[in-house]
Amino acid sequence: MKSSELHRIIRRAGWEHIRRAGWEHIRTDGSHYIYEKDGQTYPVPFHGAKEIGKGLRRKIFKEMNLKR
Repeated sequence: MKSSELHRIIRRAGWEHIRRAGWEHIRTDGSHYIYEKDGQTYPVPFHGAKEIGKGLRRKIFKEMNLKR
C-alpha cells in the first residue's frame, strides 16, 4: 500500500471517527502527519508513491481502529 492510499483511507474514515478513537491531528512536520492520543505523539509518514511496510501499516490501522 502506498502512503497516499493510507492517507486516503484515513480521510475516508472521517476525522470524526479518528477523533472518537481519541486521535487528533496536531500538525504536519515535513513528510509526516503528527497525531496525538493521551499525550503521546504518533507520526504517520506521507511519502506519496512510496510503499509503507506491512508492519507499520498494520500498526497504524490497529492504533486508529481502521479497517483494511
